[in-house]
Parts: sequence; structure tokens; C-alpha cells
Amino acid sequence: MWFFFAALTGTLYTAETLLGRFLLRSQKDAWAFSFFYSLVGTVITLPFMLADLRVSNELGAWSLAILVGVLIVCHNLLLFKATNHLEASLIGALGKLRLAWVLVLSIIFLGAAFSWSQLAGTVLTILAGVVIIHRFKRPQSMTGIILIVASTIFAALIIITTKYLLHSFSVASLTFFATFLPATILNFVLMPKASTRIKKLFRDDWRIVLLACGLGTFANLALNKALSLHDASSVVIISEVFLILVLVGEHTLLKEKEQLWVKILSVALAILGAIFIQIRF
Repeated sequence: MWFFFAALTGTLYTAETLLGRFLLRSQKDAWAFSFFYSLVGTVITLPFMLADLRVSNELGAWSLAILVGVLIVCHNLLLFKATNHLEASLIGALGKLRLAWVLVLSIIFLGAAFSWSQLAGTVLTILAGVVIIHRFKRPQSMTGIILIVASTIFAALIIITTKYLLHSFSVASLTFFATFLPATILNFVLMPKASTRIKKLFRDDWRIVLLACGLGTFANLALNKALSLHDASSVVIISEVFLILVLVGEHTLLKEKEQLWVKILSVALAILGAIFIQIRF
């Protein structure tokens, strides 16, 4: 059953990624899209949270949960803004750098053990980034590369903080109170001319916005379910391999065919890097 949920995670993330790129490559409002991503996630995860309500009674834990919400706002804004400029497969390949940052932060702050396979995986993910940076030197592409690399640092901080908070919250409760609800509020408060921008994006593209955001939310829930049934390494490896489908969908559906072999090489390096980081020998 764990394999089904891991594969479902990869499938849903693939669909969400391609839909997000289809929408945002026409320079749609990435910040307004980030608001809807958090809002839809809040609505969908509410019943799951109520069914498995377990929260901390410590102020420090709640402060960290709010911090996670702030980090998620920054991450999503950088990620979706990068999607304005860069193809989905390249976003996915560069996004694997978050695993390298997680490894480094885990060793420094959580006392995680070092392994040569993880070092090899880190080198491979960095090589994937080097290939992309070397071959895609257009100003727009470089902007997207800088944004997505910055987002991976925030993603790593979110993962490390979330791992700590799971001692005090259930998965569903933490997903609701840290991942989606604070991000929804913060996006609205911090976004300049929020009401106007949100209404415009909803009026112009509400179908694809709600579909992409819904797919992303269910992908998160499927991933959490898979992790509850099996070890994290196996689950992550299965879901990471679906980056291949992102590349295929980008080529066939979105018709983004520039430098295909460079994309294939970067995706292959990124997937191998992700697998090596997750295993130990």
C-alpha cells in the first residue's frame, strides 16, 4: 500500500508542476497563486486535521510553527516566481538541491550521521545545477535559476523545522496549522494590493488555479500517508523518480523542447543524486 501512495504522490506532483508551469510561464501573478495554494490547502486539510487533532501546549512550539509559515511564504513565492522564467524539468532538477542542504543542516544541527553515499548524492545534485547554469544563460533563465536555488534553502529549513515539530503535532495538525493556515494569512497581509491581485487571478484563471492547488494539497497528503506506512528513504526515492514524467510532459504537452539532451542529463543527475542522498553505505 505504501508504494501506491508514493506513486500517487509522484503523479500528483507531476500534474501540479506542469499545470503551474502552464499558468505561470505567461507571467501570471506568482504571489497571488501562492495565496491560493495556501488557501486551497487550508480548506482541504481542515477535515484531516479535525480527524487527527494533536497540538502542542508550549508557546515555543507554536512560535516555531508560525516561523514555518513565514518560511513557506518565502519558499512558495520564490518557487512560483521561478516558474515564471524556467521550465518545469529544470525547476525539478534544481529543486533537488534542497536534499543537499537538508543533509548539511541535519549533520550540523541534528547530529545526523555522515555517509559517503550521501556525499556522492550531494555532488550529483550540484552537478545537475552546474549543467543547467552552464547551458541556460539567458537573462530570464538566470533569474529563474537564482530564485529556485534560493527557494531550496528555505525548503531545507522548512524540512528541518517540521521534523522537530512533529514531536509535538500530528502530521495533519502540523500540515494545517504550520504549512497552510499561517501562509494563507501572511500571503494576504504582506502582498501589495492583495485583494485586487487575488480577484484578477481568480477571474482570469480560476479553473486551472484551483486544480493545480488541489493537486498540490492532495500530493502532500499522499506523501504523508506513504511516510506513515513505510520508511522515508523508499518513499522519497519512488516520488523523486517521477521527475522523468515532468520532463516528458513538458516536452509533449507544453512544447518546451529547447536543449532536450541537457535537460535529460540534468534530470538524470538530479534523480541519481536524490537516490544516493536517501540511501546509506
